[in-house]
Amino acid sequence: LLERDPGLAPHIRLPCSLMDFLAVRFTLLRVALGNAAGGNTAAWRKVTAGQGGGTAARRLEAARLFEAARVAGMKARDLKVLDRVGFAHWRAEVGAFPEVERRRIWHIAYERRHEREILGPLGRHRQTHPPQPRQTKPAAQVFFCIDEREESIRRALEECDPEMETFGAAGFFGAAIDYRGIDDAHAVPLCPVVVKPQHSVRERAREGDEQTHRLRVSRRRQWAAVAHGFSVGSKTLLRGWVSTAFLGVLSFVPLIARVLSPRRFARLRASVNELFFPEPRTELAFMRDDSRGHEAAEGLLQGFTTEEKATRVAGLLCGAGLTSGFAGIVVVLGHGSTSLNNPHESAHDCGACGGRRGGPNGRLFAAMANHPGVRMALRAKGIEIPDGTWFIGGYHDTCSDDADLYDTDLLPEANRELFARVEKSLDRARAMNAHERARRFEAAEGAHTAGDGLLHVEERSEHLAEPRPEYGHCTNAVAIVGRRAATRGLFLDRRAFLISYDAAIDPEDKFLAGLLAAVVPVCGGISLEYYFSYVDNERYGCGTKLPHNVTGLMGIMNGHAGDLRTGLPWQMVEIHEPVRILFVIETTPKRLMKVVGRNPELVEFVENAWVRVATMDPESGAIEMYRGGGRFEPAAPCEGPLPSAATSVDFYRGKLQHLPLAEITGAA
Repeated sequence: LLERDPGLAPHIRLPCSLMDFLAVRFTLLRVALGNAAGGNTAAWRKVTAGQGGGTAARRLEAARLFEAARVAGMKARDLKVLDRVGFAHWRAEVGAFPEVERRRIWHIAYERRHEREILGPLGRHRQTHPPQPRQTKPAAQVFFCIDEREESIRRALEECDPEMETFGAAGFFGAAIDYRGIDDAHAVPLCPVVVKPQHSVRERAREGDEQTHRLRVSRRRQWAAVAHGFSVGSKTLLRGWVSTAFLGVLSFVPLIARVLSPRRFARLRASVNELFFPEPRTELAFMRDDSRGHEAAEGLLQGFTTEEKATRVAGLLCGAGLTSGFAGIVVVLGHGSTSLNNPHESAHDCGACGGRRGGPNGRLFAAMANHPGVRMALRAKGIEIPDGTWFIGGYHDTCSDDADLYDTDLLPEANRELFARVEKSLDRARAMNAHERARRFEAAEGAHTAGDGLLHVEERSEHLAEPRPEYGHCTNAVAIVGRRAATRGLFLDRRAFLISYDAAIDPEDKFLAGLLAAVVPVCGGISLEYYFSYVDNERYGCGTKLPHNVTGLMGIMNGHAGDLRTGLPWQMVEIHEPVRILFVIETTPKRLMKVVGRNPELVEFVENAWVRVATMDPESGAIEMYRGGGRFEPAAPCEGPLPSAATSVDFYRGKLQHLPLAEITGAA
């Protein structure tokens, strides 16, 4: 990856390639194996494959025959009555059904069971609760990332305030940018890794806060110089002895505080940082008056023109089906994850932002949607945003469940009362979300209330020795592309990516093509990453994370030496269910296959069965499962009534395992 895109991480470029390294490595491996086998590599291969005539090979075959007989329900007497020819046939039959084929058949059966558990209840809910046109304008609308970890907070928000309306969109919100924050040393791309940003966006101090910014920069440089001096000095003879004798004792106090009370220590540290490093009010520099302004060093367009901003805002709103009926406040929440002492932290961030945090994207989208020139351009595209509607960007931390809203001081006076309600509902929702997450953590047995759950996840995110600050995407199994009305009121157990889409306003499937081109590789890639890391964690994952060390700013290895490990650690996948992700798309089979056929990448994912695909008819709600070769078959109907509960907590309380779909009447 670094060979193709050197800008991903700072490193020294060497005059060789990965293929050169592998050629040398495999050559040495072949020579070593030849030496170990005494030069007879062919015989060595037969022995290791169990094909030789030795005792080990005969025992291996006997064990295989015994296991096959046990599974088939055969007794010893059944085998005794077989003559030599019959036993040879039995032996040949077992040999024709090797271990890999058996695993494949078992896994297909396992995934068929999973399909029945998802598609049947989803179809039943769609039939009994058909989508209805909105009768009243919602109190507020909130855009979340499609991330399956956001499913529970969306449901919680709808439970605690049923007049809220939620949407799901890829977390970069259609704004692929090269972003540099006010404290950042260099810019980073905030977009999917397959996209190259063409536009530069910078955070800067607002007018009147330049002095505060200069003071912050000066003090940060002074602190960096002091820290660098201690780091270098600790490696010298005299200063190293002094720092070990005295500073080591002083560091003992904060270490104990961090371990015994991580949350309070984190708040104390934040207060001290705020005192010594004052934060200026900031804004995003994203305006461009002409279409030719480039940054000389990087060849990027400086910001966006009005038409470019309108195109991106329209693309997101139309794709999500929100072209009218805007609420007074629309919140756009990016997300990411913050945890302590975690070399795999970026794997918990937003995949649509290239493994980084999507707060700047939400903030940028809100600023673009609030721009008067953009709203005028949107009217020409058929999207009428009322003057009383105000967009607010924000950030949700999926580890600590903190939620920050940006630029609230710019909020019009007429919207402040409604904003107070939105803040209150979000606070309740994130506490409820934390409580639901805490049911998976054995250390959270005392989290009886939503407040207890929030306190627990806040402490986990700041705990120095916590190997599971959050479980990340480990529950992912489904991706639903369609209207929220088709899933609202359903308990999906944080297992479903939710992508907002309305087929009724997309007769040419233009928006569906754009959505699937983004979400199938992203969600499918996440699913496969967790799938392979679970089924063979040592080979495709990277084992336990406890001995991992970051190496070269580009990977991890066990301890101080060894190869870079690929995949995910066991602590991130231990409760994962290894199934290929199931896409349920609200469209017809004919329309879906037309979209898939026009995109080679989608063809590869769908026809090679890297993902499973089903359609839900936008009119009737009928669900059909794709079986390959252009063939669809109706999904098995739901057997019996769906489980139901008044609230989510009533359904999941006291349960640790994956839970089936259920109707939550409080979120209807």
